[in-house]
Parts: sequence; C-alpha cells; structure tokens
Amino acid sequence: MNTTNSKDLGNFLRKKRASLNAENFNIVSYNKRRVSGLRREEVAELAHISTDWYTKLEQGRTIKPSVDVLNSLSRVLALNNSEREYLFALSGQRIPDDSSQKQPITKQLQHFLDSQNPNPAYITDKRWNFIGWNKAALLVFGNYEAMNVLERNSIWRAFTDPFMQELLDDWEGYAKLRVSQLRVAYSRINKDEKLIDFINQLCKKSQNFNSMWHDLSIIGTPEGDKLLHHPEVGDLRLSHQSFFTNELPNAVITVNLANDTETRNKLKWLVSNNKS
Repeated sequence: MNTTNSKDLGNFLRKKRASLNAENFNIVSYNKRRVSGLRREEVAELAHISTDWYTKLEQGRTIKPSVDVLNSLSRVLALNNSEREYLFALSGQRIPDDSSQKQPITKQLQHFLDSQNPNPAYITDKRWNFIGWNKAALLVFGNYEAMNVLERNSIWRAFTDPFMQELLDDWEGYAKLRVSQLRVAYSRINKDEKLIDFINQLCKKSQNFNSMWHDLSIIGTPEGDKLLHHPEVGDLRLSHQSFFTNELPNAVITVNLANDTETRNKLKWLVSNNKS
C-alpha cells in the first residue's frame, strides 16, 4: 500500500467514524462528548483490534490491514457496498466472495420493497436464495420468514414444495429454466463444494430434478409473463421487472406487476385483508 493510499484510507476512516451515532452502539456517555461520532478506542473495541493499531491506520501509516480487519471495520462503520469496495481498494486487498454469508437488507432497501405493496417484490442472491421480501411476496409466493435456508432457495423449493408446483401454471418450464441456470453456474465454478453438495442433495430429494439435471439437452424457457393459481384469490397474471443494486453485490431485486385490473384488485385485497 503506497503513501497516498494510506493517507486516503486514514481520511476515509476518520470521516466515517465521525458520522456514527454512539447511541446506535449502546454507548452511554455521562459527560458531553468532545468529538462527533465515535472515539477511536470505541471503533477499535467494536472491531476487535487494538486502539494503537487503529490509530496508526487513521494517521495514514503505511501498514496493510488484513481482510478480517477490513471486514470488521466495514461492519462497525456501517459501510455500504461501494464504500466497502473503496476501503478494500485503498488497503490493497481483494474483497472475498461473500456468497456463503448472509447479506443484510438495509433499511432503505426494505423501505423500497415495502413501498411496492401490493405488488410482490423480493431480493435474491446469486445462488437463487430469497434474502428480502415485502408483505405481498409472502402472501403470494409463501411465507419465507417461516422457511429455513434451503426452503428459501428457489431451485430447491421448485422441486420439493408442492405449493410451488400447484401455484405455477407452467411449473415444468420454470423448473427447466432453473436447472439451466444452475448448470451454467456449475460450469463456471464446478469446484465449489457447497454447490456440488446442493446438487447432490437435490438429486436425492427429487426424481424430477435428478432427471432434468442429467438430461444435458434441457434448455430453459425464457422468463416472462407468469400465470399463478393462488389458493386464496384464484388466478393471478403477472409480469416482472428485475434489476441490480449497488447495495448488495450479485443480488437481484424483482418487482412483480399485475397484467390486468382483476389481478391488481386481487393483490390489493390480499394485502389489505391480511393484517399479519
């Protein structure tokens, strides 16, 4: 790490430290605080590093923090994804693959999802796990809050949950698409032990998946308009818009929109008549 980067890193850390609110960390001050934000020793303690070492970072000393230290500082300083990338770049480190770690949904992202009601909206990560949702998504697609990690995976659920097989009018097309997407991912990272284990588990769990996975000629149908047979309100005709966000790397936000007035009214009824 060169001198310029070290100084920029120190300035960045000081600025972020000053922006923090001590009350959010349950830090009680009996005397008036002389500094805005947290003190150096408070950040160091929260990040599980020594105050002396953290002070050297803020002073722009030419030292190279480890990935673990940078991850701790990212958490304590509440960095968004862009800020975290900047922190790692200044430190001369590469951001590790976070695919196995839970990605937090910020208040801003949750507010966006909630504002889409009664349109079902959710966030999926690069392994097709549902990691965020609004009320409408729970009422239409199922209660993700009550599901375990495997059950919140859209591929796993497509082949193991009878609800999804009854909900989707074109379940087979949906299933083939998911298998094709999984095959592409596997071809890129076929040494990923977790992905291999996931595939092996699903092959044992579902004969349909096992057949599709070993049928190399399968080509997924493109995702577009979908017809759902909802158990409470009947048929729902939806289309969707999907896009990326800088707040969560490799995650996709999807908003499902009603294709007709009848569906729109049914979605409004679902959300307004389910108070939970």
